[in-house]
Amino acid sequence: MHLPSTILLSVLLAAAAGLASPVVQAADIVQRAAAHHGEATFYNQNGGTGSCGQKHKDSDKIVALPAHLQTGQPPKNCGRNIQITNTSGPGKGKKVTAKVADTCPGCQGDHIDLSQGAFKALTGGKLDPPGVIQVNWHFV
Repeated sequence: MHLPSTILLSVLLAAAAGLASPVVQAADIVQRAAAHHGEATFYNQNGGTGSCGQKHKDSDKIVALPAHLQTGQPPKNCGRNIQITNTSGPGKGKKVTAKVADTCPGCQGDHIDLSQGAFKALTGGKLDPPGVIQVNWHFV
């Protein structure tokens, strides 16, 4: 049987597209599951607008990521959710999901800055002392 070249080319392109899809999806899954380890602190909203362009209450569960993870305009991770696990101090083992809504210019490495709502969810309602906990976090 002899297939016309246009049909053969179409079949080959369709097969190649099918093979490429799982690679892109797998890369997305790997990025989401990448574990980050660092400090978490908290900050006050003070009625201001975050770098993602929205206002939030202190009780909202939001997070500011370090500037190196918030490149672009608007910052590239705005609106994404991260799951955070407290690994030290009061509330050790507690988890919360928070939405990326701001950039933390003073945060280095995997240090994240949380709203009071997100921080309290991780510490059983406590803010101080000392206002710093160790966390693991990843995109969900």
